[in-house]
Amino acid sequence: MLKRHLSSLILAIPLSGCSIFAPNYNEAVYTKLDGAHSSLTKIETTLETKAPGHARYRDVEPYYIEALAMVKDAGDIAGRRPAYLQGKPSARAAQLVADNIERCRQSIELSRAAFEESGQQPSESDSISIARNTCSIAKTMEGSLK
Repeated sequence: MLKRHLSSLILAIPLSGCSIFAPNYNEAVYTKLDGAHSSLTKIETTLETKAPGHARYRDVEPYYIEALAMVKDAGDIAGRRPAYLQGKPSARAAQLVADNIERCRQSIELSRAAFEESGQQPSESDSISIARNTCSIAKTMEGSLK
């Protein structure tokens, strides 16, 4: 009996140690990033359905705004984690997630601004795909905290 309790304790100590180095998973951050991914997919779909013609900026603007709003919300939530984890090893991991969410936002904004300024370019689907993949990094990072 004592042997079984000791083996449970030995197993529990290393597993609980992982939580020291990683921040807690936040469902809201993950859900917001998933929503942004969906909005970027809607932009891609709009471009594909307009082909061989071109989509106008106003056709995709609502999806850009939706994606940016969701990423902003996710960034606001994730950006608070490093502050309350300050001094703990998990603060660095929390900062990495927040930094990648910011890169996601920048990628979407860059794509949006270029589309608004120059209209749909021949490589527009690639640009959206890059933004979606950039955002997937942050989403995957948050999901791995589960």
